[in-house]
Amino acid sequence: MDPFCGSGMTGVAAREIGRIPLLVDLSPAATFIAYNLMTPIDAGEYLRSVWAVRSATAELERRLYKTHCPACGSLTTSLYTVWAYRVLCYRCGHEFQLWDVARDERPRSRDSRVRTEFACPQCGGALLKRNLQRTTREPVSVGSAHCGSGSRELTAPLSEFDLDLLRGISYDDIPGELWYPRYDFPDGVNTRQAVAAGVRSVDLAYMPRALWAMAYLWDMACRWPDEEMRRKLLFTLTSLYQRVTVFSEFRFWGGSGNIANYSVPAIMNEQNVFLAFERKARTISWYFECAPQAASTFRISTQSACHLPQIPDCSVDFAFADPPFGGNINYSEMNFLWESWLGRFTDQAEEAIINKVQAKDVSAYRQLLQRAFSEVRRVLKDEAWFVVMFHNSSRDVWRALQTALTGAGFQVCGTQTFDKRHGTFKQFVSDNAVGYDLLLHCRKTSQIQLLAHDRPDEVRARACAFVRTAIRDAPDRYVVRYLHVSRGDEVDFRRLYAEWLAATLRQDEVQLSFEDFRTIAETALREDGRAFGRDG
Repeated sequence: MDPFCGSGMTGVAAREIGRIPLLVDLSPAATFIAYNLMTPIDAGEYLRSVWAVRSATAELERRLYKTHCPACGSLTTSLYTVWAYRVLCYRCGHEFQLWDVARDERPRSRDSRVRTEFACPQCGGALLKRNLQRTTREPVSVGSAHCGSGSRELTAPLSEFDLDLLRGISYDDIPGELWYPRYDFPDGVNTRQAVAAGVRSVDLAYMPRALWAMAYLWDMACRWPDEEMRRKLLFTLTSLYQRVTVFSEFRFWGGSGNIANYSVPAIMNEQNVFLAFERKARTISWYFECAPQAASTFRISTQSACHLPQIPDCSVDFAFADPPFGGNINYSEMNFLWESWLGRFTDQAEEAIINKVQAKDVSAYRQLLQRAFSEVRRVLKDEAWFVVMFHNSSRDVWRALQTALTGAGFQVCGTQTFDKRHGTFKQFVSDNAVGYDLLLHCRKTSQIQLLAHDRPDEVRARACAFVRTAIRDAPDRYVVRYLHVSRGDEVDFRRLYAEWLAATLRQDEVQLSFEDFRTIAETALREDGRAFGRDG
């Protein structure tokens, strides 16, 4: 059983070894994704349906995304359009186009970037991009592929033809028979970002032609005659998520990740929705080709993990949970975009999260986790294992997790660090983002486990000793080397913190946040004459 199943990977793994997975999640978006990943279909049949959709949308694509090839001038299809804000210099008040000043293009796209610091073109004063006041957003570049260039991408400023096309497409032009969500964004930690940028409702999260394309594709998918294929086509469309919205940040090297906030970037990438749909379909087809066609059954439900009345006592052989990591991601808020298309929304009442808008502090978070873990204990067989995956940089959040487990009647019997290999964007840009998950191996216990709470000086001394021993015994293990960005080798404080947690939290109450631990570790390494950090 997985009571916080998310995308359902626990279920996929369970079916691969012939087990029967019970999947639960509070979010309709999560269970929709999990269901579709748990029910792979024939990849060839799926792609034939996708090609049929692409054929039926070809005329609309030509209407919405036509441009001229910058090499020969012939009519072709745009791949994407870059939009950038005009901004005001906070030194002299001069207004300028950010794209013209911050853009740093190099021969290799992976070396190109948008500068975060630059000089005002009027007064020459040093400016920080994040501090600039935005005025209006303008289209500044269009990308296309044509004229025998193969996969080589051609970019050019927008012509008068391109500008006329954009001026001729508005929200009012979308045919009235096409449905699309118009829900207002609710008040929330991340949804406030969207509203502050003028994106008050879900429809405004899309440029007019992107919304038209999405509505057209959604209508086709909803009317697909085969029920299972209908689900897979809708699944493909929801998989586009933020990639085709105004939250999609432009990257010179391509792509546009889905970030866990609703921040409207200063330079935005408006993708061709039909091509994005095709690319996503190809990726999903690869999964369908490789996914095991498991014969075992499964159960999936959209409900709170705090109440699982359909599962009998002592009936589950193994439980795995990857619960929300404190307030790291506001899931119900970020799922609102997905769920608006599905027409079903997360009930936030028992969402185990730290969120000030929901008035849930670390204490409320602990209580909700404990109630969920108590249900896991009830349904778990007496000798079965419960494994919890977790990470956070906050001492208080770790304490909440420890207290929730012990309060629910579990004892942590073993720990492991888990390296996902692929780091998140936040881990690359934030010094205090934790990069390694911990696996806590838990068993039922009838005794309340009392965790040690040592004096701060003792905790610091043990942390120093741990760092010195770890670096001395395996120095190469704790080095981060960046292969794809210009950045020197660094000490892997994230791995050190994860391994220190793994070594201590079974018996001791966590008393150091990642920031505190890093300060202690840097001091220990400095005293030992070792280089560390970005200047090392």
